[in-house]
Amino acid sequence: MTACTGSAQSLAHIVTLRTLIISPLCSPQHSVLRSALFCLETAMEQGGNHVYTKALMAYAFALAGKEEKRRALLDSLDKEAVKEDGSIHWQRPGKQPEADLPFYHPRAPSAEVEMTSYVLLAYLTMQPASSQDDLSLAAQIAKWISKQQNPNGGFSSTQDTVVALQALSRYGASTYTKSGGASIVTLQSTGKFQTQFQVDHTNRLLLQRMALPEVPGDYSMGVTGEGCVYVQTSLRYNVLPKPEEAPFALEVHTVPETCDSPQVHRTFSIAINISYTGKRPVSNMVIVDIKMLSGFIPVKSSLEGHHHIHRTELSTNHVLLYMEQVSNVTQSFSFAVEQDFPVQSLKPAVVKVYDYYETDEFAIAEYSAPCSKGSV
Repeated sequence: MTACTGSAQSLAHIVTLRTLIISPLCSPQHSVLRSALFCLETAMEQGGNHVYTKALMAYAFALAGKEEKRRALLDSLDKEAVKEDGSIHWQRPGKQPEADLPFYHPRAPSAEVEMTSYVLLAYLTMQPASSQDDLSLAAQIAKWISKQQNPNGGFSSTQDTVVALQALSRYGASTYTKSGGASIVTLQSTGKFQTQFQVDHTNRLLLQRMALPEVPGDYSMGVTGEGCVYVQTSLRYNVLPKPEEAPFALEVHTVPETCDSPQVHRTFSIAINISYTGKRPVSNMVIVDIKMLSGFIPVKSSLEGHHHIHRTELSTNHVLLYMEQVSNVTQSFSFAVEQDFPVQSLKPAVVKVYDYYETDEFAIAEYSAPCSKGSV
């Protein structure tokens, strides 16, 4: 999987870069890697590379020990960096500013987490050890990456999670100092709530959690002692989507749409029409998440043979369909479902389509069973 960066030339560079990055045990003098490095050096001299490509290039040259190239790319990337609130990150050109809300911190798209993580790796991958200036910049980059981490420890996608965790691990290894000291984290509200967490060498890798008793509420936090602690708060809530802002046109219906025969109680098809209506020519990889109606399961054989569908996954009460990309041309497909056990008064189920790398780009639609009224 590759995040969309624009041109076919950029894609070719990314393929070459990934070859270098996943081959750390091969000497840069190996003929294949030597040719790949020559290709990248030529591309670098021509200029005009996407920030995502430059981030990968910087890390590739760091792995190859080409300090001059690495430094030139990092200097170029520094001019394109977003520096705010004591943190540093990189984003795609032309990105619209996010809403500044006190209760909501928007999660960055997968590609931005990935490119920022590659820059962090480029700063920390060199011999001899990174300079103090590089470590200071790395701290600000690590701060931004940590803010994008979800409560389960991952990020937006599998791809950015792998790179981000590698970068944060490298940062931890580069800045680690052995200490027998302890830190006390005090959390308190404006009311009567107060609790403390102690972090020392015996539990520094242990996750400690506490549910906040008053939400909404005002809380403050303080740390005493020595060492470094990572504190994260997680707030979950639901908002109704605005259909007029959805970058996908999504239509879902059943076949048949009405309960016109006894057989429809037990089996019918779900038909989906989808197209991309966003600002780009095409989307990145897209996932269509179809929640099953209560008591129904998909007919597995009907999920096969769709040329639009790159991969299919079945999870609890959900069918996940992976599409390489979606354009403004409507793509249509359907699959059959059958009753596993009867359910009274069936409620509608939800279908969600979203961009794998830009998870804020999504659309939602509902569908109902043809015989959803009364007993089924």
